[in-house]
Amino acid sequence: MTTVAILGAGKIGSAVHKILSTTKSYPYIDFQCLIFDENQNIIGRNYPATGAVLNFSEDSVDEIAKAFIWAGVTHVINALPFFLNEKVAQAAAKARCSYIDFTEDDVMADKVKEIYRDTTLNCAVKCGLAPGFINYIGYDLVKQLDTCDSLIISVGALPRTVSYDPQKPASSYNLTWSVDGLVNEYIRPCRIKQNFQLKEVAALGGLTKLNLDGTEYEFAYTSGGVGSLLQDLKDVPNICYKTIRYPGHYEYVQSVVCLNGGDFDAIKKDFLEDFPFTDDDVIIVYAEAIGKLDGQLTRKTFYNKYYGVEGLTGIQATTAGSGTAMLELMLTQKVKGVISHTDVGLQDFVNTLAFKKYYKTSK
Repeated sequence: MTTVAILGAGKIGSAVHKILSTTKSYPYIDFQCLIFDENQNIIGRNYPATGAVLNFSEDSVDEIAKAFIWAGVTHVINALPFFLNEKVAQAAAKARCSYIDFTEDDVMADKVKEIYRDTTLNCAVKCGLAPGFINYIGYDLVKQLDTCDSLIISVGALPRTVSYDPQKPASSYNLTWSVDGLVNEYIRPCRIKQNFQLKEVAALGGLTKLNLDGTEYEFAYTSGGVGSLLQDLKDVPNICYKTIRYPGHYEYVQSVVCLNGGDFDAIKKDFLEDFPFTDDDVIIVYAEAIGKLDGQLTRKTFYNKYYGVEGLTGIQATTAGSGTAMLELMLTQKVKGVISHTDVGLQDFVNTLAFKKYYKTSK
């Protein structure tokens, strides 16, 4: 029996639950589920009503592990706030559960991988959209070249339609996903590789214009999205991740970050006041690898747009779909152990039921 504990019932956790509970063609999942809300309190379960109630902020690792063991959990899909990941991973490993999360936080991801390093369990961090799907694409592009000199991977979760004052282009942005995650990627250091040197640079640097199929965007360094590619692609001298936005947005973000001195809570407050939420979003995915193929300087690219499906927004469908696809890859033994992004074959990923159903390319 496969028993999946979904931790977090916000936008992503609830989407994972919907995908798993409505995809009837998973022949290898005898599905059970624990699901917890954004305050880490249990709100639903389909195991006996005597089950433990958990609060991940307050309960100990032992208490959480005991609840996992009692419920027969085999796999944890963690969609809680990133700062809880270390505790959850410790509990999951203690309960002999495989582990999946969506974090963009580099430091927390490193801690989780270390917890699982000396086990025989499966562990996949950073396996949503970015990091996650975009990293599998980047690795696939590099493999298409004989040698690769540079790789840029990028994603943007944007409102599909916008109206705004042209004098205030920053107002073209709407909130489409976790505000905590948005602030974190704008203020934490960004890991890049330049001329084979691993570096940490400030977020929001490297601002560049991007033209995709006649539409102009801008993209800049943000934290977390590069995943494990810096270490895995040892022969590629230049690698970075950037987040795609509509023109003018980064000027606004720079001003808010500077005004608030990088303070997480203050920036979050400004974003919540300035940006409305929308569920009408579009996910833009772009990657570029440049190198040599048969002696010729060659550029390989990937570009696509993804939209919401079956009542899920684009960011929900693609992020939760990626985590669910990772579960499929674990259960079919296509990936094992502490999983790096280069362990995931792009073709294996796109052949999963989750990808085929939840990565919708037309509106």
